[in-house]
Amino acid sequence: MAQRPQRRWPSLAVVLASAMAVVVAAAGRKAPAAAKAQTTATVAASSGPGGPGAPAASVSGSGSPDLAASPATDPIEASCSVPDQGSGSYGPWRPLPTGRVLIPNPPPRDRYDLLLHFHGAEAARKLLAPAGLGLVIAAVDAGEGSAAYEEAFWGPQALDGLLEAVSNELTGAGGARPTLRHLVVSSWSAGYGAVRQILIHQPWRPSAVVLLDSLHASYAPGSGALETEGLGPFLELARRAQQSQAVLLVTHSEIKPPGYASTSETASYLLAQLGAQRRYAGMKPLAGVEQRTRYDQGGFHVRGYTGSSREAHCAQLKMLLPLLRDEVLPELGGAPP
Repeated sequence: MAQRPQRRWPSLAVVLASAMAVVVAAAGRKAPAAAKAQTTATVAASSGPGGPGAPAASVSGSGSPDLAASPATDPIEASCSVPDQGSGSYGPWRPLPTGRVLIPNPPPRDRYDLLLHFHGAEAARKLLAPAGLGLVIAAVDAGEGSAAYEEAFWGPQALDGLLEAVSNELTGAGGARPTLRHLVVSSWSAGYGAVRQILIHQPWRPSAVVLLDSLHASYAPGSGALETEGLGPFLELARRAQQSQAVLLVTHSEIKPPGYASTSETASYLLAQLGAQRRYAGMKPLAGVEQRTRYDQGGFHVRGYTGSSREAHCAQLKMLLPLLRDEVLPELGGAPP
């Protein structure tokens, strides 16, 4: 029986706390490169009070998260203040064995495109449901840190099970069993752990991947060199995307987390391995920050934004709607007929 990989890998539960540390100039706080955070700003939102993935509290300092936090509290919502404009044509969340799903009304009967978002389910609903993009929207909040997401999606059966559960919900909602056309996978912050597992086990399954300030790596012990093994699945996807075989959109802020590599550093690594360079983007405003740099070739896109604060990190989450609507979905051919 295959064993789960054992490796040093940073927990992204510290990202918000790291950004807060920048804001308050709390220099010198030590964050681990291992998967379990000592300084955390966690997310999780269950499908109901006390359900799987019930939220843990946001914690600053070196202690453990307060697992007894109220289930009605979503730390992402409290931190990022995403306005709620309703759910448009979508019904309420439907629970899945892992995560939950929003189905538009009327449900698709022939073909459909599925967005699978990691880390921030309610934020995704608030951003996307009123926009009427025609997507079926599934979301997973696995818990604290990127290690929780890797564990939740370890092995090919994890994605297969989620897709089967979504298909069953669509059949129950509309009577027909539509065919999945495009799978778009997105993540913010810690959610990249699940994306990495999907790309390891089923790299050709997603038509598009969107990483919103959501790709980190460890440093080699005793040095500032990247441990690049964990970036391999993303590099392979970037190569295919350059050849227009998939879409990969990577965004990064200017946040420099303590003890492990920033999203800017990992984006630079991908570009360097492909012999590519960013270009100046004219400081175009988006979600309260400005786009400083960009790179585009085939379906591979990198967007570099200003900001090293908690708000700048939240701004990346709020980019989910415009980046899907204006860049990713048009590249996939728009909504299914």
